[in-house]
Amino acid sequence: MHKSTVILAFLCVVLAGTTGFVTWRLLIYPDSNPDSLVGGASIDLGLADVVPEDAEKTFTASSALLYDVDTNRILFEQNAFERRPIASITKLMTAMVALDYGIPWDKEASILPQENVQGGKLHLFSGEKVTMRDLFAASLIGSANNATLAYVRELGIPEEEFVKKMNRKAIMLGLEQTEFSDVTGLDVGNISTAYEVVMLAHTAFTEYPDIAHMTSSKEYSFTVKESDREHTMRNSNKLMAEWGIDVSGGKTGYLYEARYCLVVKGVGKDERLMAVVLGSPSEVEHFADIKKLLNMDVN
Repeated sequence: MHKSTVILAFLCVVLAGTTGFVTWRLLIYPDSNPDSLVGGASIDLGLADVVPEDAEKTFTASSALLYDVDTNRILFEQNAFERRPIASITKLMTAMVALDYGIPWDKEASILPQENVQGGKLHLFSGEKVTMRDLFAASLIGSANNATLAYVRELGIPEEEFVKKMNRKAIMLGLEQTEFSDVTGLDVGNISTAYEVVMLAHTAFTEYPDIAHMTSSKEYSFTVKESDREHTMRNSNKLMAEWGIDVSGGKTGYLYEARYCLVVKGVGKDERLMAVVLGSPSEVEHFADIKKLLNMDVN
């Protein structure tokens, strides 16, 4: 017999024997852990206490996070550390920086024609004036972009310098993945992660009572100067405005590139939970996602 034929036959016998041994081991030990490491160690990704079994793939949002601020624990996360545009959630940082400067609440102010940009407008006629408090409320409650531009302008700080202050404050708060490019959130360059949005919003709602008060109000009514026209601004967060769910703080956001975004703190008396969704495909779905997060059994 040719020598090469003998060698080939020998290799076939060895291969068959090895296959038979592996098959026997699997039959004898069917519960063996395929993820075990050499020496009996195993990989622990630390997610067992984070993701409830029934929560996987139940959220339409690109990013979702449920966080316990009392214990500093992530209770659930889905792509919570991916950077995304945050749209009008930006206004929380704008409000914090404005309050750091100091807002003259009773100062009368108007909205310039060039400030009537798209999104959440406060409708004023030419010559009508409101107070800085009214503009601040319209910015946070109704997410009015023109009101935001107006009150920042009335503070006497160029918007470019104001945005630099926003980014410096983000650094001070340890928000390494957060960046701002304008005061309204209209620019797609306002980006963060779901995790850092929770950190940002928690600071806004706990350390700035004016922000917590405005964002937890279902509506805000005021009288326009000169015309005595009464105006009521309803909260863009329909969890409160239409569904009657009380929260201790919240902010919506929408931009084509960001899709629908929302962060809320607490429901009813439960102040410990914060939830955020970024990149939901529709308004209905981002409210549904938030409710689903807050109703999770995490105890």
